[in-house]
Amino acid sequence: MKNKTANQATLNRDQQSLPSHHSDGSELVPAEITSDLQSDEILVAGYTQDDEGIIDNYAVEPPMSTATYPTPKQQLRYVFLGAGAIVLVGITLWITFAIS
Repeated sequence: MKNKTANQATLNRDQQSLPSHHSDGSELVPAEITSDLQSDEILVAGYTQDDEGIIDNYAVEPPMSTATYPTPKQQLRYVFLGAGAIVLVGITLWITFAIS
């Protein structure tokens, strides 16, 4: 007897009309895409906008500059800095060996 009432409940549930859920495609549009795809806004350097209206940014490369050869005064300064570095490393090594 219980099986008979359970089957009737199942049949009654299957017979109920369910609302149809058909998609019109509007919910498939990503949130990033705006409704105005043909905007005339000028984007800042480094930003691009694709056909779907999604804005993406890229690194802006700075203009290239060339180095100049050091002047004799700068060359002399480099020699003194190199000599000072060698003396500093030498003193550090001497202290290290003296302690150990």
